[in-house]
Amino acid sequence: MTAGVDGSSESRAAGRWAAREATLRHVPLRLVHAVDWPLNPVFPSLGRQDVDRWADRALTDATQELRIRHPRLEITTRACRPDPQPPSRPRPPRPQC
Repeated sequence: MTAGVDGSSESRAAGRWAAREATLRHVPLRLVHAVDWPLNPVFPSLGRQDVDRWADRALTDATQELRIRHPRLEITTRACRPDPQPPSRPRPPRPQC
């Protein structure tokens, strides 16, 4: 079972739902946070380190909350980030998850 988290109340609700479903199905839960670059047009003052900290915080907070509610549930996390530099020749997009 996989759920995306970004720190919003909606993503926390999605994480709780996914944790309940994973528990019922006896499968692990994977929490992911995806960031698409560049963020400059949306958040011009945010640098890559700021966004990485934001992703880590969202994943950590969600994991802590869900481990309290579901102590026996196996939970893994992953922050997905695109390649920081464009390739030298065009290639199909590939997520870093």
